[in-house]
Amino acid sequence: MTRRADLPDVLKGHYTLSGNPLTHLGYRTPGPTPYTTRVTVRECCAARGLSVYQVAMSGHSQGTVDPGTVYRLARGDTSRIDLDTLATLAGIIHTLTGQPVGVGELLALEVSGEEK
Repeated sequence: MTRRADLPDVLKGHYTLSGNPLTHLGYRTPGPTPYTTRVTVRECCAARGLSVYQVAMSGHSQGTVDPGTVYRLARGDTSRIDLDTLATLAGIIHTLTGQPVGVGELLALEVSGEEK
């Protein structure tokens, strides 16, 4: 085991109470914990008493978003989402319900595995 006195100055002081080195950038950095992003448009609509159909048709009649896009997002059938599309959906839901919509209501981040 390496003693503190034997370490270069840049690593001194980077220890936990148990004497083990802390993990930080540049020194034994682990890989990131895997997360999964999930689109929760359907859940947001249901929580506000709306159907996905109402949101899709409202966007279609306003000419702001294609109904197919709304349905794909509601199914979770997407790997990417445009921020303008997300803002448009939030605006449509806000207009229909009169309640502001946060990003956390339309997207969810979930841990998908254990840290390595």
